[in-house]
Amino acid sequence: IIAAMSGRVSVERAGELWAVHTGQTIEAGQAIVTGSDGAAQLFLPDGSTLEIFPNSRVIYRANRFNVRDLLDVLLGKVRLQIQHLLPGDTPLRVTSPTAVISVRGTVFEVEVDAAQDTTITVDTGAVGVRHRLFPGREILVQSGQSLRVAASLPLTAAGKSAVPIRTLGRVVQGIADTLAQIKAVRGASNGGTGSSSGSGGGGVPESDTGSNETKPPAGSDGAGSGDSGSGGSGSGPSAPPGDVLP
Repeated sequence: IIAAMSGRVSVERAGELWAVHTGQTIEAGQAIVTGSDGAAQLFLPDGSTLEIFPNSRVIYRANRFNVRDLLDVLLGKVRLQIQHLLPGDTPLRVTSPTAVISVRGTVFEVEVDAAQDTTITVDTGAVGVRHRLFPGREILVQSGQSLRVAASLPLTAAGKSAVPIRTLGRVVQGIADTLAQIKAVRGASNGGTGSSSGSGGGGVPESDTGSNETKPPAGSDGAGSGDSGSGGSGSGPSAPPGDVLP
């Protein structure tokens, strides 16, 4: 059942796309197609949820004769939250053009690009992944890991590229914390320099504006002639210090 949707969401019938609406039931074998602005959330009969992202094409229960075959992701991205199965129950299967994913109960994403390469990312729990085109062993993808299944490579080679996402996240977070500490130290250093500069000029200004001291009379620095006995006119001849005028 479509629990929520936005944008263009359709089902394919006889090669034609038909718009769907909230509350509509998707039948087994129907292809769900989302446009560039389309997204949908579906509630599955067992209480699991399926989110379909824009530009995706998936088939709900492509194998109508096996209820364990849940979804075939042909293109785009989906996110599934699968309820935990009871002991002894056969795992659900999600397929793509290149991968077969066995699920017992977990939250994970499946993304298929235009080259039909498949990326499986597990949030919680674990899934088993086999290559759909090359025979080989099953790879276990656990919580916090991502696995890319290339269309042209056996899974044994592609499995080596499994990325521990949580470890990568911790490294990125550590780098961010280090940069933040460096920034804080630089900020404190700049703040201290500003305080030192402000302490010299933030109190009484260095200029004589507003000072309580009396401005010295002109000529008191030895270059003038105010008290040399010239009758106060300031126009008589001057003499070096210590000389007496006739």
